[in-house]
Amino acid sequence: MFYFLMLIGFFIRLLLIPFSGFKADIAFWKGWGLAVADKGILWLAENTNYNYPPGFAYVLFLINKIYKLFADPYNIESYWSDGNLLYLFLFKIIFIAADIGIVYLLIKISKLITQKKKNNQKISKWVLFLPLFYFLNPASFFDGAHWGQVDQFGLLLFLLVIFFLIKEKITEASVIFSLSYMMKFQNIIFIPLFYLFVWKKYSLAKMIDSLKWSALTLLIINLPFLISKRADLLIKLLTINNNYFPFYSLYAFNFWWILSGLDGMKIYDTNLIFGITTARNFSVMLFSFFYALVVLLIIKSKKENLMKNFLLSATALVFFFFHLLTQSHERYLYHVLGLLPLLFLFYLQDDKYKDRRLFIFYWLVSAVFFLNLYLTMFFNYPDQVLWFFDQQQTRLFTLYLSYLNIGLFGYFLVKFFLPEIIDEKIYLTGLIIIFFTGLIYKNLDYILKKPIYLTSIPPYSFSQDYMTPTYNKNLNSFLNPFNFGRISSNYYFYKQAIASHTNSAIIYNLGGKFSRFKSDFGIETEADANAEAFFIVEADGRQIFRSEKKGHFDKPSTVDLKIDNVKQLVLKIQRVGSSNYGHHADWLNPVLISY
Repeated sequence: MFYFLMLIGFFIRLLLIPFSGFKADIAFWKGWGLAVADKGILWLAENTNYNYPPGFAYVLFLINKIYKLFADPYNIESYWSDGNLLYLFLFKIIFIAADIGIVYLLIKISKLITQKKKNNQKISKWVLFLPLFYFLNPASFFDGAHWGQVDQFGLLLFLLVIFFLIKEKITEASVIFSLSYMMKFQNIIFIPLFYLFVWKKYSLAKMIDSLKWSALTLLIINLPFLISKRADLLIKLLTINNNYFPFYSLYAFNFWWILSGLDGMKIYDTNLIFGITTARNFSVMLFSFFYALVVLLIIKSKKENLMKNFLLSATALVFFFFHLLTQSHERYLYHVLGLLPLLFLFYLQDDKYKDRRLFIFYWLVSAVFFLNLYLTMFFNYPDQVLWFFDQQQTRLFTLYLSYLNIGLFGYFLVKFFLPEIIDEKIYLTGLIIIFFTGLIYKNLDYILKKPIYLTSIPPYSFSQDYMTPTYNKNLNSFLNPFNFGRISSNYYFYKQAIASHTNSAIIYNLGGKFSRFKSDFGIETEADANAEAFFIVEADGRQIFRSEKKGHFDKPSTVDLKIDNVKQLVLKIQRVGSSNYGHHADWLNPVLISY
C-alpha cells in the first residue's frame, strides 16, 4: 500500500509539470539560469536582479547546461514561452526528486526516533504512514510541481541536518546546514537554534568546532566571489532581500494581512502603529521575543528531551516567521509539512495527546496553507487555477482563512509550545518586561512629547532622479563608504539631516500623530556650484510650503509648519534648470512635534 500511494503522489506531480505555474518565478529561473550559464555567477550577481543565495545559482547553472543539450536557449520564442515543456520538466523534476528525498529522510529519521523510545510499538506503525502525510499533501505538490517553487530544497537539506544530528555526526550536520541556507535563505532562522543544540548536547568546544566546519563550507560555496575579490557582490546577495518587498504581507494570510485590509502588498510596513514604531520594527520585536522563548526552551531542556524540543522549536520558528513578521511570503509555512510528522512521533506515545486530534490539526494546517498558495496563484495568474469567485469575493474569503490560520497558530502555541516553558515564570516575566521596556524606550521621546527627528522614522516611500536618500551623512557616501563626510549646507554643519538628489519626493505616513514640522533646508556644500532647487512640503496632498529658489551659495533657511491631523507628509525638492548634475539638497535637523 505504501508504494502504491507513493506512485499516486508521483504521478500527480508528473501531471502538474506542464502547468506554467507562477509565470514570473519561472521567468526569473530562466533568465538567471541563462545568465549564470553564459556569464558566470559574478556577472549574474552584478548585472541582474538575482536575489537568491549563491548556492541556488549553481542549480540554475546545471539546469541550463542540460537544457542546451536538447534545445536552443537563444531561440527566444520557444525558450521564453510560458509553455516551454522541456524547461518546465527539467526544473520541476529536480524538486519532485527532492520530494521523494524528503519522504526517504522522514522514514529514516522516524525509524531513528522510534528506536530510541522504550515503548516504541505504539509509534512504530506510523513510520511509513506519517511521511505519506507529506507526499500526498496537496500543498507539497502544488508548491513544487505546479507553482515551480524551490521550498523543497530548503526542507530536504534541513531534514538531512536533523538526520545527522540524531546520528551524532555533527561535522556532516554543520556542513549540510550551511549549504541549506546558501541554497534557500529562509533556513537562516534556524542558525541560533542549531548551534544552541550542539552546545547543549555536547559542549562549547564542540559548538566552536561546528562553527569552523560551517565557515569552511561557506568559504567553498562562495569561493568565486573571494578569489575575484568581489566580496561586495556576495554581501549584496546575502542582504538584498532585506526590505526587498517592504509590505505588510506578501499574500501570507496572517495577522498583517488582516491589518492591511486584505491587500498586503499595497500597504508599506513603514506605517507607524505604536507611537513612532513602524509595523516592520514591531514585527521584528515580536519575532525576537518569541525567538527568546525558543532559546529558553533549548537551554532548559534535558538531554533526553533535547531532540524533541529541537523539532518543537524548529516548527515553532516556522510558525513565528510566517505569522509575526511583516513581508512574509505565502510559502513561508512550507517546512511545517515535514516537521510536524516528526514532532508527532514524540506525542503519539503520550496518552494525553489523542492521535485523531494530532492528525486533524496537521490536515487543517495543510488545508489552509494549500488554500493560501492556491488563492495567491488565483490573484496573480487566474488562468493557472480553477476558482469560482471573483477577486473581491475571494479577498473576503481570505479574511476567514486568516482567522483560521491565526487560530491554528494559537492552538499550536497553547497545546504544544507554551506548556514546555510555562513553569519558567521568572524567565518569562523577565522577557515580557524586556519586550515592553524596549517598546517604551523606543517611543519615550514621543510619550514625553519631545521633538522627534524625522531621520529616526523610515519613509513610507521615496523617489528621486539619482541615488537614494542618505541620513546624517553626505549624499556621496551612498556611492562609496570612503566618500563619507559630515553633512553641511554652505559649511553650516548638522548632525541630523536627510540628504537627497533633485528631483525627489520623500513620503512619511504620520497617522495624524504630530502638530508641527520644523526643518532647515539648503543646497549641500559638496553640490555642483550651479545647483539650484525649490523645497516643497505637502500635507495630505496639499502644498503647504514652497521655498524661494535656493542656490549653492545661499545660507540654509528654516521652515516651521502646523501639521495638525496630517496623515501623510511629503518632502519634495524640485530641480531648477535642465541639468541634474550635482544637484544635492538637504533637509537639515528635520523634527516633528507631537501634541
